[in-house]
Amino acid sequence: MLEVERAGKLQKIGKVDYLLVHTHKEKAVDFAALEVQAVYISGKTIRPAFDRYVETGLLGDDGKRRTDFRSSAQKRLMPQLALKVPIFRRWGKKFFVAVDGTFFSELPTIKKQKPGSGEVTWLAYDIERQKEGQYKMMPPSVVHTLWDDVEHALREGIAPEKSELMEQLSKDIYKFRSFLT
Repeated sequence: MLEVERAGKLQKIGKVDYLLVHTHKEKAVDFAALEVQAVYISGKTIRPAFDRYVETGLLGDDGKRRTDFRSSAQKRLMPQLALKVPIFRRWGKKFFVAVDGTFFSELPTIKKQKPGSGEVTWLAYDIERQKEGQYKMMPPSVVHTLWDDVEHALREGIAPEKSELMEQLSKDIYKFRSFLT
C-alpha cells in the first residue's frame, strides 16, 4: 500500500503493483507506475497441470480449463486501472501495464499513440518455447495509448446496431427452439 506523510501521519493513497523511481543523489526525482496483469483461468484447478509441468517440463491440455480473457480484462484489470490511472494522469506521470502477448491481442482494439505521447503504455510479452524445452520471455511489444481510449475500449467496446443483433438472432433461432412459445 502506498502511503504519504501528511500532518505527521501516514495516509494510505492506493496500491500499485510497482512504482518505478528515478533517483539522483539519493533523492526521488521522478516516478511511474507499473501494473502487472495475469490471465485468469476458468474451470478446474490448475495445480495438477502445474505439478505435471514441474515434473516433466511439458504443458498438457486436458480440456478442463481455459484462459478467461474477458474476466481478466473487464472484471479484474479495468477496475484496477479505473482507480489508479486517473491519479497518475492528474500528476502527469506515466502508467505502464505489463501483460501476456496473447492477452493483449485478445483485448478490444485500443487507438495507438506516438511514443512519448501516451498516458498508458502497454508492455505485451510473448513467451517462446526454446529447443531445449525451456521457455523464454521475449522483449515486449510496446503500445502507447491514452486513458480515455483504454477506458472506452475495455468498459464499453463497440456495441452492435440493434438491426445487427436482430439479424443474428434470426440466424440462430434454431438454437432456441426449446424456448419458443
